[in-house]
Amino acid sequence: MSIGMTYDEFWNQDVAMVRAFRKADDLKRRRQNEALWMQGIYIRDALLSTVGNMFSAKGARPMEYPKEPYPVTNEQIAEKERAEQRRMEERIKADMLALATRMTNKQMPLEAHPEKRVVK
Repeated sequence: MSIGMTYDEFWNQDVAMVRAFRKADDLKRRRQNEALWMQGIYIRDALLSTVGNMFSAKGARPMEYPKEPYPVTNEQIAEKERAEQRRMEERIKADMLALATRMTNKQMPLEAHPEKRVVK
């Protein structure tokens, strides 16, 4: 009865139902255990980002609470990796654009500018 079967289902229905209900109960417990484990991770992160920062050494980089939930499924993991890749590409593109702007505005030292090098 503790696995979700009624008294009538247990005694008067097919024997295979007991196995199905037991497996369903195991899956339910596993999901609940994983949910509680994730909750523990979030609580740990909250404590580290508050209490942990109070007691950290001066000059140490403060811990931050995650800005978005941790990915759980393979699809979420792949999406997070794609988003990180896009952010990195955008940062590199911005750095290259800034470098090109500095070079065209001649804000670089003369010896570092590729078109104005003095050949000795």
